Amino acid sequence: MPSVKARDYSNVKMNPKSTGFCRSLTAVLTGLCVFFLGIIVPDPASGTDLPPSVTELMQAHGIPENSISVVMRKVGANQNMVSHNATTPRNPASAMKLVTTAAALQLLGPQHRWQTYALAHGNVRSNTLEGDLILRGGGDPWLVIERFWLLAKQLRDRGITHIRGDLVIDDTLFDLQAIETDAIDGKPMRAYNTPPNALLVNFGATSLIIDSDHSTVHVNADPPATTLQIHNRITLSNAACGGKGRSIRIDLKKSTSLTKLSVGGHYPMGCGASKFRRTLLPHGQYVYGVFTALWNQLGGTLAGGWHYSKTPTRATVAAELESVPLAEVIRYINKFSNNVMARNLLLALASDRPPATPAKARRVIENWLNQGGVAMPALHIDNGAGLSREARISAEGLAALLEAATNWPWWPEFLGSLPIAAVDGSLRNRFHNVAGPGRLRLKTGLLKDVRALAGYAIDLNGDFWVVVILHNHPRASSSVSIEIQRRLLETLFP
Repeated sequence: MPSVKARDYSNVKMNPKSTGFCRSLTAVLTGLCVFFLGIIVPDPASGTDLPPSVTELMQAHGIPENSISVVMRKVGANQNMVSHNATTPRNPASAMKLVTTAAALQLLGPQHRWQTYALAHGNVRSNTLEGDLILRGGGDPWLVIERFWLLAKQLRDRGITHIRGDLVIDDTLFDLQAIETDAIDGKPMRAYNTPPNALLVNFGATSLIIDSDHSTVHVNADPPATTLQIHNRITLSNAACGGKGRSIRIDLKKSTSLTKLSVGGHYPMGCGASKFRRTLLPHGQYVYGVFTALWNQLGGTLAGGWHYSKTPTRATVAAELESVPLAEVIRYINKFSNNVMARNLLLALASDRPPATPAKARRVIENWLNQGGVAMPALHIDNGAGLSREARISAEGLAALLEAATNWPWWPEFLGSLPIAAVDGSLRNRFHNVAGPGRLRLKTGLLKDVRALAGYAIDLNGDFWVVVILHNHPRASSSVSIEIQRRLLETLFP
């Protein structure tokens, strides 16, 4: 297929019928847009089957056609252009994040923000807190280290320098007993497997930075934590910098108050820095160690240790950190497929009835879909991120949600959160020359034996199309599955 020349699409025609935009500006301004204006529910069995170019490719690689589900239709049409196994429940991998983020956007609003508090339990005399400092989590999905530093800086700016008691961690907003903590792939130290938490500091992750000159190998942790002790046992080698020249092994020994990290292996001399992002410390030890390191950098002292506890009624707010808005949070989740943030966001949907659990949040989403008239009978959402072997959805159900979204007041924010092919996020390096810039806005999904793609395409007439491709097969996680996606997308841009 010939490539489509790059054009300026800032003035592309947006057909109100096809995009589902509310037709009256007055209605938009007064909040009277009908929830599902002009939606025509298509027959899932209507439309054509897979294009010949796709079936030929699948047959050539021994991939059965019953392993994939596809729905492709123009928004507002009453017939699918492609409808293949549309109602079959499939594992959607990270495409499940579309359900979580869409629900959050509609139920909480794009300006929703989370609050993280530092509270004093004791008297402040001069510059000293004679008591405990409490960190109470509000479920912020993006409490990265730079923002956590801002909370500590607020405390210092308000005159507190010395803390004579303990650091108390209050993460009771979420029911930790109800949250699955087993790693789906048996790799609990991988940052994407970090469980959600109401006080999710920097995703609980530590970046190990390994560098070398011609005589020494250096190992540093970012962010530093007073509860992490690193033993550098790496030896220099004359191997090439690439390939298997960098062979690193890590071993952890954890106690209640300290984690000892042994880093061994070989590292080529004179190579540049390598970074390994891992979850090394238990949650409480991480929060305490990182806070103490930041507090010390700011000139403060903390005399005690740490423990978990609910905030006492007599504690007073000493500092408060407001999160970035939800519209920004869902961009991080969808564009970069952040699993930890998605799991935290799911629990936010049930945080008005603490302690929040995934089951409560699931019921919130189901009620919301039923009230809005979006039929998703195959939906099973467990953690909100799609990092699951049990999660299920049908192509038709996800397509119904995506089409309904085009009528929501916050659809521009939702659309803007999706990766743009050949431009950013998880699609930055995919689907070059399929369509012009900005015409493919799709969420990816990938697990072993699972690949998914779902979102929107804007054809050359400016009409929006809903696209859902769910592939469950041992070859789904290979490159041939991406080629199947490409050939399906090409049918929209002849």
